[in-house]
Amino acid sequence: MYQTSLFFKIKDTATQEKHKIVEIFFKSWVDGICNNEVDYTLTDVLEAPLNSVRWEEIYRVDFERTEDAVALKLKGIPPEYQNYVELV
Repeated sequence: MYQTSLFFKIKDTATQEKHKIVEIFFKSWVDGICNNEVDYTLTDVLEAPLNSVRWEEIYRVDFERTEDAVALKLKGIPPEYQNYVELV
């Protein structure tokens, strides 16, 4: 049973391939901190204007242990992901 949740926005990316790579690295980072004891739910897709191919997705990450969520918040988003992932 999941005890707490955090929301992360994967910021707009220029291509679907780049977006998928960011999503894979984001999930790998969270899973590594939390021993794969999390569940991901896509909660919202924010589409860009008609002339753009960019979009953003918001994920709810449910944690089995509250201390994992606290540890993730205290560590912060790694510098290499800060341009692509945001805690909301």
